[in-house]
Amino acid sequence: MIISFNPKVLVIDSVTPILKVIGNDVEVRATLQNTLTEISKLINGLTVLIHEVEGDVEDLDDVGFVSDVVIFMSCKIVNNLILRNMEVRKSRGSPTRIAKIVFTIEEGEGIKVFVPPMLEEVPAPDHTRPYNHLCNSLNRKVGPVYPGEVIFLVHPNLAYVDYVLAYLTLTAIIYKAKILIISYLIPPQHIIQRVLKSLEIITTKLSITEELINNYIVIKGLNPSTHLPEEAVYKVVKLLMDYKPTVVVFVGTPPLGIKPTGMDTNYNNLIMNLIFYLRKLRIATVIVDDHDNELVKALSDMFIRVKEYTKGKIFRIPRVSVEILRKNEVPNTITLKDFVLCAKDLRSILKRGATLLPTTEAIN
Repeated sequence: MIISFNPKVLVIDSVTPILKVIGNDVEVRATLQNTLTEISKLINGLTVLIHEVEGDVEDLDDVGFVSDVVIFMSCKIVNNLILRNMEVRKSRGSPTRIAKIVFTIEEGEGIKVFVPPMLEEVPAPDHTRPYNHLCNSLNRKVGPVYPGEVIFLVHPNLAYVDYVLAYLTLTAIIYKAKILIISYLIPPQHIIQRVLKSLEIITTKLSITEELINNYIVIKGLNPSTHLPEEAVYKVVKLLMDYKPTVVVFVGTPPLGIKPTGMDTNYNNLIMNLIFYLRKLRIATVIVDDHDNELVKALSDMFIRVKEYTKGKIFRIPRVSVEILRKNEVPNTITLKDFVLCAKDLRSILKRGATLLPTTEAIN
């Protein structure tokens, strides 16, 4: 039957019943080994043997001996989600760097494998192409941002994230750049509404519409509770490939915005490799969160911490200070005066010419 059909791929599902019937009969098992070896030569193609085992079996006996490649597939429950692993235990004649990868079974697609980005070297930002700020006060205190740099911004309760995103949005519109915002904490529609409101305050009610913003900004939301870390990394990488942004902003630390328990080492590796991958792509990265992360802080080129305090003896007036720490440079602080000057610079830029704000028709 095999010869007459002449397949390129032969799947035997499964060899487990045959092995159980044979038992420990050495002669019969030797015959089975020879038969399995000759089948691939006979069809001059690929033979796939499916062997069902119980538990984490190290020795696969005859099946492992005759196979050129052995892939062990398993599953377990992690954070109420099914974690499916594919482990390469043997790969004859081929070096294997990644021994275990996560996969899912998707309806209409079958097996989908999530191969995490892994780089042999630590890439550096591109310091030949600076992105200057729109206002002189930030250029003086913060300095330019370079492609591939990572900025980690921490402030309580994400209270001022609206203004951060509004400033980045205005920068993208004026420089005609592309920004991808991936949010684990705030719904995309809320981000749009809050950015529009903040832009009204910054630009003194200059007409910047949601339609105009959508030409430069893409906002995607990922629910941390419905994704495994490896799957979330895969989705981030796919978004990067689809939209090819100049800048990517994470609202919440990737890949999930939260740190799941029981996966510290693996999770940290995913964070590190994702940051290195963004550097390699020369994508400037801004990570905004309400709590510190020592690993992200160590990997960042610039660390920004927003602090709230009160001033005054009788009336305790709330104030905000922003501490800037760039690697290998002296720390700096952005004051309220700097923000006021920055707002004036932005309004001056916008007043100098309407051509700085392209129309939707011009973009299309």
